[in-house]
Formats: sequence, C-alpha cells, structure tokens
Amino acid sequence: MNPFTVFTLSGPVIGGTGFALDWMWLFWIGVALAFINLFLNLASGAMKAPILPIVFIGFGAVAYEPGFVGAGLGLLAWTLIEGFGELLPRGIRQ
Repeated sequence: MNPFTVFTLSGPVIGGTGFALDWMWLFWIGVALAFINLFLNLASGAMKAPILPIVFIGFGAVAYEPGFVGAGLGLLAWTLIEGFGELLPRGIRQ
C-alpha cells in the first residue's frame, strides 16, 4: 500500500477509534491528521477547491452536538472517503 494512502487513512482510523472509545484526545489527534492531509492536498494543488470537504464539515457541525465535534466527524468522514478513493485502481477513478 502506498505510504500516502496509509497517512490519509490514519486520521479516520485513529479519530474513529478515539470517538468510539470516548477518548477525545485520540479523536482530536485523528482530526489533526485529517486536517494536515487536507492542508497538504490544498497546498500541493492536488485539490483545487475544497467544496466537498466543506460540505461534510458543515453537515457534521449542524448534525452533531457540539458543533466543533461534529465538524471533526465530518472531516474524518470526508478523509475516509478520500482514502478509499485512493485505494481504487487507477482505471476505475478516471
């Protein structure tokens, strides 16, 4: 597996584990990794406009109380989808 894909999926796995076990410090570490991944995608030009991540973050903030935890969940959900997209063979993504 590509090391970039491992890094991409590390945020949702760590954050989801922290959320499931109610260890919020682990949840926020996962959210930080997902944010770093999003930042690197934007800085490198791999992602031009973060429309879908913003939609996921906004939906999470509205759907879950408190809003900042929901925003973290939305970012983790988007990063998980992005990570699974990286696992697909190149021919399917085109």
